[in-house]
Amino acid sequence: MRFYMFLSFLLLTAFYIKGQTQQSHPLKKDTLNLALKQNRKFWKRMAVPSVFFGLSALSWRGREDVRAIRNRYIPNFNCRLDDYMQYAPAATVFALNLAGVKGRNRPVRAAINCGGSLLIMSGLVNAVKYSSRVTRPDEMANNSFPSGHTAMAFMNASFLHKEYGHVNSLYGTLGYTLSTFTGISRILNNRHWLPDVLAGAGIGVLSTELSYLIVDNMYKNRGDFFSDFDTRVELEKPSFLTIKAGQAFYPNIRSSQKPGLEGALEGAYFFNKKWGIGAEIGFMHIPFNKESLDSYDWALISETVSIPDISAQSSGLASFMAGAYYSKYLGTKFILQGKLSAGMGICVGENISTGGRRNMEIPSKGYPSGKIRMVGAGISATAMLAPATGLSLYADYKYVQSKMNIPHANILSFGAGLVSFFSL
Repeated sequence: MRFYMFLSFLLLTAFYIKGQTQQSHPLKKDTLNLALKQNRKFWKRMAVPSVFFGLSALSWRGREDVRAIRNRYIPNFNCRLDDYMQYAPAATVFALNLAGVKGRNRPVRAAINCGGSLLIMSGLVNAVKYSSRVTRPDEMANNSFPSGHTAMAFMNASFLHKEYGHVNSLYGTLGYTLSTFTGISRILNNRHWLPDVLAGAGIGVLSTELSYLIVDNMYKNRGDFFSDFDTRVELEKPSFLTIKAGQAFYPNIRSSQKPGLEGALEGAYFFNKKWGIGAEIGFMHIPFNKESLDSYDWALISETVSIPDISAQSSGLASFMAGAYYSKYLGTKFILQGKLSAGMGICVGENISTGGRRNMEIPSKGYPSGKIRMVGAGISATAMLAPATGLSLYADYKYVQSKMNIPHANILSFGAGLVSFFSL
């Protein structure tokens, strides 16, 4: 709570500084309109970090479920590339500068922006980290929240995107892919909770935005070589790569399941402005509703088991789907997309432990298990925040044909995603 109160104070302070800078000279009507337009753009820049902070707050209560996924499927995961990948996007900016590739700013101004971002990010991370005193998942220290590695990675990814995203959208895609790898790796290495990583990502993006806000006001422009964008012109083919996170559930068997976590990496290549083909690799982790054990027919079990002795692991689904995609531009900075897809998945059923005496899986509860076939549809709406980066809201439906005694299951999911568009 202290973190989010401090964050609100920081945003209001930044807004006040921006307003004071714009009012340093008499405001005529045209100047006032320009100032209001710039203020709207400033709050639009805050959309991505605000989403990250909101997701961090919403995921706090479910952080143990995310660790349960890691401990159940890959308990021995150990990869230290995140110690180095967090710096890769910034290194790319300076390498391109040395190679003579013109970005948004000249090298000196780019370095000032990077240094300002680093000062803001390190101040925020350390202030919160050593006041919140959250214990790490591996219980090795009490400085888990937020993730410094993730904050550094997303700060550098935003830096790369701002400097070179307009040159080629693949630069932004590369930066955010590397930063996402860093964040996920921190969770899989059992060094951070999911809320730590989401808050770190928000701080990283916020730090870069604030640094550019301050430096742009110092230089009295939005970049040495900056130009505004029109999505319809910039994206002749809206090919994209997106990282999605949200909630998923089985609507026809809600008695034994609670809404769970969904994550996916999705991409598509478009042949023109409307049609393309794409694929999605994703997973779901749906917690078991222990209260549903009250209605289970325990006569199927030869021994007497009391409810307090029961523990249950959640069901999980890993899937790959591919299909056709459709895209439509809504104005200059909004894109509506739809898809029809089909694929395969591997579903793990709920594992019930009866007081440590034996384990069993209960097929009669109605969830799918084993290898499955799926067809699905989905829709997403994306608001473009930069020439090649957008924030999307999505809703997906999957029809699952199970090989068990249950003929099928329906899966609904919804959530948000960070989208990078690219040209090939």
